[in-house]
Amino acid sequence: MATIETIEKKFSQIGAKLVVEDASKDRWRPEREKFFTIDISRSRKEGEVFRIRKSEDMDLQVLDLQKDDRHLLLMAKETENARAVPQKYLCGHDERHWFTCAIPEVRGVSTVNGAKQALKPKEVVEAEIKGGIRPKDLHKRHRRLRSGKKIHRQGEFMFIPQPEFKPDTSKFTTIVLRNEPMRRGRSGNAHFAEYLFRMGGEDVLVCSRYPNGVTPSEHKKICEKDPLAKIWRWQRMKANATAYVKGKITHIEHSTVDLGDVWHLVTLNTEDKAINFGNVRFLD
Repeated sequence: MATIETIEKKFSQIGAKLVVEDASKDRWRPEREKFFTIDISRSRKEGEVFRIRKSEDMDLQVLDLQKDDRHLLLMAKETENARAVPQKYLCGHDERHWFTCAIPEVRGVSTVNGAKQALKPKEVVEAEIKGGIRPKDLHKRHRRLRSGKKIHRQGEFMFIPQPEFKPDTSKFTTIVLRNEPMRRGRSGNAHFAEYLFRMGGEDVLVCSRYPNGVTPSEHKKICEKDPLAKIWRWQRMKANATAYVKGKITHIEHSTVDLGDVWHLVTLNTEDKAINFGNVRFLD
């Protein structure tokens, strides 16, 4: 079992500050409940700080550390349950800020590069194989394909070039949106696409209490249970649509990505597929 001091030293080697807090004595939590969260808190006084809260029976271990890349792979595991699935988190610095994300339960992930690969959706992996991406270039933010086009990444979003794609302009319902926000759920700052076109998807209604959206039938039940729900400023949106973008992609915390006049398929990393996805939070 690694000591807290050892873990803090590992984080300092990539230039990050870590604070570990004991959650075992929280009055509102059952005495034997296992608990672990990892946050990034931001304040003018401390700057950005990795903040872990855990119960005593959760062991921490740094599986891999890439000092030059400013990334490490952290594992949290129950000490009294050998069958418990270890929780793994990639912690690092991306352009301008520190980040952490949960890694899907892929067998054998024990390195920073392995964690990065596990976060890629199948569409990106297939495009890399087909496009002949060299192993040493797999984890660059901008990866050149054999065709000369590039796969781009901005935060959790990845964009795969689709040079043959064109929106079907024969249909009057075809709408290319301008300066359209994109985000996972409704949390965090949005990425903005200069041009965006959506296909398919399902209708959902979104409000601050249901940031990931509910179906029309679920919305009806919510309003029947609580009449005040009708005034929660619902917005009708599309979920799980296939989206294509081109032009400039901007975000307040990332460098602008210019996709030019070529349409790109929009994909997201697979962090939300991890069982421990809900253990990651960002506090401002």
